[in-house]
Amino acid sequence: MIIKIINKTLWIASFLAAIVILVWANIERANSFSSDIQVKMLKTDYPSLISQESIQTHILETMPTMLGQSVRNINLSKIENEICQNAQLIDVRTFVGIDGLIHIKVKPRKASLRIFDIKGKNLYLADGLVLMDNSLDYTQRIMVASGDIPHLNKEEKLQVLKGERELPQIYKSLYELAEAIHKDAFLEALIDQIYVNKNGQVELTPKLGVKNIEFGDINDIDKKLKNLKAFYVNGKDRIDWQKYKSINIKYDNQIVCSKK
Repeated sequence: MIIKIINKTLWIASFLAAIVILVWANIERANSFSSDIQVKMLKTDYPSLISQESIQTHILETMPTMLGQSVRNINLSKIENEICQNAQLIDVRTFVGIDGLIHIKVKPRKASLRIFDIKGKNLYLADGLVLMDNSLDYTQRIMVASGDIPHLNKEEKLQVLKGERELPQIYKSLYELAEAIHKDAFLEALIDQIYVNKNGQVELTPKLGVKNIEFGDINDIDKKLKNLKAFYVNGKDRIDWQKYKSINIKYDNQIVCSKK
């Protein structure tokens, strides 16, 4: 009986001590001043387009008076909203340590396709049909799409990000095509570039074999890619690729090869 009372007393004492420590920590943090920013990029199985240093520099330039002020006056939501303006990042989280250090944890978005629009400007199309500006820090070596692709200015891209503007259909179609190619390791290794001509017809540039592949409209994607893969796999040992300049897969249930 005595042992039970002692154990219960110790448990209550530990619980009260934890509450005291927590309250003390909150008081100390509230009375401290912001000292610095620490940005941490969460690990992913794909590369990031932006560096931790760039994020930190941007925050300090945008909110220069943030450091040195009382922690209780730090608006963490404002910091998160500012960082979320950069479409290259997702899942932004911030908190302040007892020492006044502002911790910022971010997760980069995964790029699916690099696009060069009709004006020659380039951007990335990420998972979830999100547009990401070209990075000053890194360049990802991924599939490229170019040609007759409409240009979006900074304001239009921001409107798309906020859901205030519809993304042009060609962007959606290119994303669908790129994702279908990414799902197949053979096709992903084969296809290097996507080109959209003025008639809205698509051409694929392979890394081996012929010079180009006439895909046609971005319809029946899975069927066309399945036929293309079968043609390459079945013909690798009996087709002299040097004799042909292009493959046409835009017609239903047939593949047409053009000689040089």
